[in-house]
Amino acid sequence: MKYTIEVEDFYLEGGDDGQEGLEKGLREYITHEVVRQIWKQIKEKVDDAITMKVKAKVEQEMALQINTRIREIISSETITRDKKEISISDYIKQQFENNSGWNNPNEQITKRAKEFGDEMKKRYDFFYANQIVQQMHTVGIIKEEIYANLIENKK
Repeated sequence: MKYTIEVEDFYLEGGDDGQEGLEKGLREYITHEVVRQIWKQIKEKVDDAITMKVKAKVEQEMALQINTRIREIISSETITRDKKEISISDYIKQQFENNSGWNNPNEQITKRAKEFGDEMKKRYDFFYANQIVQQMHTVGIIKEEIYANLIENKK
C-alpha cells in the first residue's frame, strides 16, 4: 500500500506550538486510511471468492439442466419446430440439405474430393521435381550452390 498525506489538509489546534494537534490529526487520518484500505481489500477478496463460488455453482446447474433437456429431447426422438413436432433425423436432414450451405450433399462431397485431389497432385508434383533435382545433383549436372538453393527454396 502507498499513502500520500498532504499536511496542508490539517489545521493546528491546541497546544502552544500546535504540534500536539497536528500529531493527533495525522494519527487519526493515517489510522482511518489504513483501516479503509484494509476493508477495501478484504471486500474485494470476499467479493471475488463469492463470485467464483456462485459462478461455479451456476455453471454446474446449467450443465445439469442442459444435459437433462438434451436427454429428454433425444429420448423422445422429436423436437418442436414451427409449432409442429418433427423427428430429430428429419430435422437434421432438413438442416443438412436446406439451411447450412450444403444444398446438395453430393455436390459438396464432390467439391471436397476435388480440392483434396488437387492438393495431392501439388504434393506429388513437388515430390517429383525434388527427385529430379536430387538425381541431377547425384549425376553432377548441377552445381552444389544451385542444388542447395533449389532444395532450400522448396522446403
